[in-house]
Amino acid sequence: MPLNVIVVGAGLGGPGAAIALHCAGHNVLEKSSFLNEVGAAIHVAPNATRILKAWGCDLEWLRPVHCEKLQIWDARGNLIRTPIVTKEYQTALGVHDEWVLTHRVDLHSALRATAARVVDGRKIRIQLAARVSSVVRRPCINAGEVLLEDGTKYTGELIVGADGIHVGYPGYKPLPIKQSSQSRSPARIQHEASVVRGEDVHAVKADFLEAFLARAYARSVWADYGVELLNVARIFPSDPGTNESHDASWHNAGSVEELLDTFQDFSDELQEMCRMAEDVKLWSLAARDPAPTFVRGKLALIGDAAHPMLPPRTDQGQGAAQAFEDAAGLASVLPEATTVHRLPERLDLYNRLRYAHAVTVMMMSRTADERREEMLGELRRLVPGAVSPECMFGYTWTSDPVGEARRVVEVS
Repeated sequence: MPLNVIVVGAGLGGPGAAIALHCAGHNVLEKSSFLNEVGAAIHVAPNATRILKAWGCDLEWLRPVHCEKLQIWDARGNLIRTPIVTKEYQTALGVHDEWVLTHRVDLHSALRATAARVVDGRKIRIQLAARVSSVVRRPCINAGEVLLEDGTKYTGELIVGADGIHVGYPGYKPLPIKQSSQSRSPARIQHEASVVRGEDVHAVKADFLEAFLARAYARSVWADYGVELLNVARIFPSDPGTNESHDASWHNAGSVEELLDTFQDFSDELQEMCRMAEDVKLWSLAARDPAPTFVRGKLALIGDAAHPMLPPRTDQGQGAAQAFEDAAGLASVLPEATTVHRLPERLDLYNRLRYAHAVTVMMMSRTADERREEMLGELRRLVPGAVSPECMFGYTWTSDPVGEARRVVEVS
């Protein structure tokens, strides 16, 4: 008999878990507090696109921009180095899955479209505007219970917690949000600005902006890609002595004036790009430890609920990818024939499969490549015996949670 699963959360990890468990043959009910995702640009690395394609998600739904290379520039617009050329790394690693950049809303919409499919006559039940009040374990019926704020109760053999950094479940007190070990002040702040939409792009086609960006590509980026939206982000320390909010909401509005103020030492070209911004967001970035275990009783945590990630200093962009890996790994240790009695054993397999890997990515994403050894002591506090990956791209891009899960299930 398939398991009855309740997924709490509808960011990116929640729909991913619902899709993966649905494809594995289980009955899935997803509790969502909102209809549309918000935010801006997001990396979808090869280990993530591989999973999306396996779920039947068409990458074209993401309206993707393929990442050809990463480059580091200084504040005056001078090229410092090129850390990675995508095709070279794909060849070296034997990885052929796409590395794309997309708008977070487009990725979320693609997941929703994938989740809406009917599989073997079954369909995921999605309940919108469902704010969860509590999650409790009911040993007498060997199930977990989700209580909504309106008093509605739902029970399932498995509860998947995918509702982000402020998670609070039985046995999981909301963990303290703290200053990142790499920050110089109580919080780091990120500006995210969407710059120049639609016809406006073509109106400035011949000006300094095209010339500036074309330096990175040695060709006209406008003509080649038909740019409609340019995303610009900057992470910077908050002012010492200020009491910045740790609210990680995507909805906090910023202003062009604030953006220009933080970029005041940058080149005229970059400042002019800031002046063209149409939509500026501002939010705090804060860190906390991962959950001590990703599994407790009938509850399994995935994504930021398990291992919240800061935007990386290693250009990995692995937050969504690790949530998708969690979802795929969880579903793979729970094939359709999994009985309720074997569920604790299989959830333990999920925890062992994902904990060290996801926490390693989480911790190493907090620092630059050349400083990873400095993070190793903090990582080993959470994962005894952990080692610093030789190359984070190799460590993440070649990850295969589905294959690993199937192998451990075969011998369990």
